[in-house]
Amino acid sequence: MKRLLLPASILLASGAQLAFADLSVNSKANASTQAPQQRELNLYVDRETKQVFTEPGANRVQLGTFEPVTEEAKRSSAVSTAEVANKGLVVSSENGDFTMNLGGRIHADSTTHMNDDLLKRSNGDPAQAVSGTELRRARLALRGKFNRDFSYNIEADWGGNSVSLKDVLVAYDATPNLEITVGNQKHSVSMEVEESSNDIMFNERSLLSALTLPHFDRAMGINVKTMGQNWSLKGGIYGDAVSASGDGADEGGGFGVRGTFAPINDSGQLLHVGASLGLRKANDNNSLSNGKTPRLRYETTNMSDLYLSDTGSIAGFEEIQLTGLELAAMLGRFSAQAELGQADIQRDGGSDLSFNAHYLQLGWTLTGEARSYKGSDGEFKMLKPRNNFDLSQNHWGAWELALRLDEVDLEDGDIQGGSQQRVSLNLNWYLNANLRILFGYSRAYEVESGPLTQNGGSEADNVDVVAFRAQMAL
Repeated sequence: MKRLLLPASILLASGAQLAFADLSVNSKANASTQAPQQRELNLYVDRETKQVFTEPGANRVQLGTFEPVTEEAKRSSAVSTAEVANKGLVVSSENGDFTMNLGGRIHADSTTHMNDDLLKRSNGDPAQAVSGTELRRARLALRGKFNRDFSYNIEADWGGNSVSLKDVLVAYDATPNLEITVGNQKHSVSMEVEESSNDIMFNERSLLSALTLPHFDRAMGINVKTMGQNWSLKGGIYGDAVSASGDGADEGGGFGVRGTFAPINDSGQLLHVGASLGLRKANDNNSLSNGKTPRLRYETTNMSDLYLSDTGSIAGFEEIQLTGLELAAMLGRFSAQAELGQADIQRDGGSDLSFNAHYLQLGWTLTGEARSYKGSDGEFKMLKPRNNFDLSQNHWGAWELALRLDEVDLEDGDIQGGSQQRVSLNLNWYLNANLRILFGYSRAYEVESGPLTQNGGSEADNVDVVAFRAQMAL
């Protein structure tokens, strides 16, 4: 008769199925000094009643000979668990060494421009912003860990009716304070760049992104990070982005290093300082890691196609160096964040260039919650409501008011990309940890020497944008 381990499921000749779990029989101990002996067990089933017996008898059929389950066998047959949490569908092994999390984000935007009846300075053609609706981001993310110390993240984006890859990486937690990441990932520069679009307080990133994101967004590379509860230091070397199309030239490359320290990091109290340095070289065809021609500019919204500041193509572009300083603070419901960045560009056959940008943003949580901050990353996370939106309980989630002042200057030497200042005001409604609605307003003012003018020939000043976003994130 075949020998089996319990637990097991036995299919009877009649088609009935029986399940047994953790069955073990020990022989009686001969003496207190002897270890208990385990023995095999024969089981029989009644043909009619389907009852299971340990002894043969009339109308009983032997099922088989079974052995007790050992502790080792129990561990090897660990059962996986699955649950739906506020981070999506999570599947985990019993010991937690293997996990899989299916999540993503949806950002649905609507924007309206005013005072945007402008002309191109170069030829006088009309230049009016595109207003309307779009699916800004529609990402599906598969992330988790394996063999305890390794993790992965694969994220694809269908926003804007096109497909692109975002984070595609594998990370190794060498120690609790050391992490090594390989794959398509963000450069280690700027607090604002490091923060997720799920977490920032405004519909669009600041004018500082005219210096950072064109050159220091995601790219293939290796990144090493060491961190503690109140500090972080990370740096990496990078090639081209995973989505960059080849143009017959050797890739460019670069590096990024960012360090942060929070001497005060208590519940509702924070003082953060940080600095970063990035370098990016063009490829042999003077293209960037995203395959685009080197230029610095800022689009009023993702779909507007309206650039009030734009250097145009920078001929002879060889490399750009970005230096950034950060400062942030929080006291209860109030928070502040500021960054200053300078981009120095070296050219072949032309003088070097220098551009700068900065922002200051203030946050006030009307419902009293404090923002979340993660010291080991040196960045803010999305606000979590004290009480989720629930009409039956008269709970309205969390409400936040945010103000930002930012400025960019893209003028130097023979490059006249213009300068502008802007003020942005946001009212954000956090219904729960996964859903928020953003109401945003911004005005660009003091626009000088940019690529656009008003109909009468004056500067393209006082362009207003009203924006709305419905956001779901898992």
